[in-house]
Amino acid sequence: MALAFRQRIFAWLVVIAVVPAGIAVLAGLWEPQVAAPVGGAEAWERAATTWRTARYALPRRLSAAAESALTRHEDELATSLQRARQAEAIRSAFSGLLAAAAIALAVLVGGGAVRLAGHLSRQLSRPIDELVQWTGLLRRGEGLPDSVARGAPEFDVLRDAFRTMAAELERARAREVEAAELRAFRALAGQAAHELKNPLTPMRFAIARLQKDAGPAQRELIDVLDAESARIERMAKDFGDLGRLPEGPPAVVDLVELCEAIAKGGAPEGVRLVVERSGPASVLGHYEPLRRAVSNLVLNAIDAVHGRGGEVVLGAGPAPNGSGGPALTVRDDGPGIPPDVIARIFEPYFTTKSHGTGLGLALVRQTIHHHGGSVAVESAPEGGRTVFTLTFPVHAE
Repeated sequence: MALAFRQRIFAWLVVIAVVPAGIAVLAGLWEPQVAAPVGGAEAWERAATTWRTARYALPRRLSAAAESALTRHEDELATSLQRARQAEAIRSAFSGLLAAAAIALAVLVGGGAVRLAGHLSRQLSRPIDELVQWTGLLRRGEGLPDSVARGAPEFDVLRDAFRTMAAELERARAREVEAAELRAFRALAGQAAHELKNPLTPMRFAIARLQKDAGPAQRELIDVLDAESARIERMAKDFGDLGRLPEGPPAVVDLVELCEAIAKGGAPEGVRLVVERSGPASVLGHYEPLRRAVSNLVLNAIDAVHGRGGEVVLGAGPAPNGSGGPALTVRDDGPGIPPDVIARIFEPYFTTKSHGTGLGLALVRQTIHHHGGSVAVESAPEGGRTVFTLTFPVHAE
């Protein structure tokens, strides 16, 4: 039966910690037994016996110097034998105590090794198991949980990387869904624009002729036909713009100059149009589609503050997220956008205006995405402030 990952880590750590400790303890216990024959009492007893044999074999008459040397040697042997016997007696007396101490040390070291192995295995296995579960959540497109398993602090780096990757995948999925929607809407819008323009042109000519010859009683009805056909014409134009991507080679577009050019168009009385520059900002793209997209945002901002007085600010400079790319913002201090409306403002055909077609912000999103950028909106209905942020990628000059 295969062991779980945590159990394998635990077993290896126990082996690595306990085996060296056990070898050290056994060596400590066996060392006196190995070392005793070298300097123990038995060795000195054999040395004394061989000395006595040698002493009896010597001639009885020796010189005074020889007798003195033999006497000193005999005294040294006697002293060493006495000390060896004393050491052996002490060792015998304390051998049980030393063995108990060695066993206690072995138990202490083994227990500590097991506890350390258990702690380390938990520190390693729990975060790894958690990260394995997170990969499954990412594969299924589900969000990552806020709670994390306790473990080594180094795993926080991996968790942050997983969360960053999850956010990027979510943005990529959203962008892909938006791109698929835009492709479908472009195909539909192109066909709708074509179908609308064919009958619309003779209708507009006919209404113009009727206006010349109509009497007062019919003029009001003809004016209604003229207004509605004009609205259909605008819708057909928006359909055509939505179904058509910019043509021709891209060029460097200075976003600050673009904002200043739009601001020169002026604003209604009571609305201030301001341009703020926080640094150089240029994008590789098509000028006219970008101008139409920004003008659309500015017109929406002017509608939001018109009649109550306010300010519309166009800002251009480096992106605030530190990506290095340029960004363009359109900010107004109007009444704000409710959260349920923000979730749908980029959908084609969705509008809160009685005279709108619902394609303006869809065109803005299509244009910015075609330039490799992204659109974000922040609004605070309580504080009355809305900010549209267009972020573009870095380009080589």
